[in-house]
Amino acid sequence: MAAQNIDIDPAAPSSERPGDSTTQQVTAVVDGDTIKAVDAAGTVNRVRVIGIDTPEIGRGKTPDECWAQEARTALVDLLDGKDVELVSDPSQGDVDRYGRLLRHLYTDTGNVAEQLLQQGAGYEYTYSKPYTGQAEFRDAESAARAAGAGLWGACDPAN
Repeated sequence: MAAQNIDIDPAAPSSERPGDSTTQQVTAVVDGDTIKAVDAAGTVNRVRVIGIDTPEIGRGKTPDECWAQEARTALVDLLDGKDVELVSDPSQGDVDRYGRLLRHLYTDTGNVAEQLLQQGAGYEYTYSKPYTGQAEFRDAESAARAAGAGLWGACDPAN
């Protein structure tokens, strides 16, 4: 059976989100698609944002990919120190191979991944199965690409 895309209104109440929802406080932005957030019990969770992949920040002697720091800054601007709604997606696993929670992130301004894609901070990313909002995320990337926003205007597409 094919996964179903569900349109989500950013202002919709939590009861209308695709999966289970918790509100957590962002304690750190690791890179453009990964955060650390603390839940009500005080547990710090590493969270991978569903639907977006951003350029990699270099580690050790590996240099940053083009737009990596800008993507991280864009996520900081949206989330740092704020409460964020983490929503699971029934079409995706609970955690990725690195043990990070896989979640959609919502603030009062809407879906975080979609906003980052609109800014040109990353690429729409589907791991193995379509996820809730995939069509809208692809549209957001296409519009950013056409406008030369973010990495689409700054980075050599061959890299």
